[in-house]
Amino acid sequence: MVIVLGSCVSIKTNKPTMLSHNPNYKELKSLNNDTLRYVKYNFYENQHFYTGKSLKVLFNDLEARIVSFTISSMINPIEKSDGVSLTIRYTKYEEEKTNYMKLIIKFDQLYDYDDALELYDSSADPNWGKAQEDFYKDFIVKEIFIYVPEEH
Repeated sequence: MVIVLGSCVSIKTNKPTMLSHNPNYKELKSLNNDTLRYVKYNFYENQHFYTGKSLKVLFNDLEARIVSFTISSMINPIEKSDGVSLTIRYTKYEEEKTNYMKLIIKFDQLYDYDDALELYDSSADPNWGKAQEDFYKDFIVKEIFIYVPEEH
């Protein structure tokens, strides 16, 4: 009599997770390093690509440098937030002057305002780094807006 024993073993490989890229994405250099045009085109005009995906997909595509963030606050008693506002520098070449724009991202879910506040350091320049990116990267994008302050 012959008895055959067998078992199934799954082998886990350490392949990095591939993030999808916006098929309409244009590199910053292809837009003459015009950061404002770059952000407007890739993340506002083509926000449908990022909607429903984790914020890390947007972070993976973003070539512009985030210098600060602001916690989107909701005016309500539950101390929750539904997004983040990322400050990005851009230069208007005709004036050779640095300006700032806000990439405002709203999420599908709420989070505790105080959790993000622990990561906020107004004295730091830049006020954005790995800890902040790690905190926000898994939130699901609902909507994207851009705010460009008028110059006086």
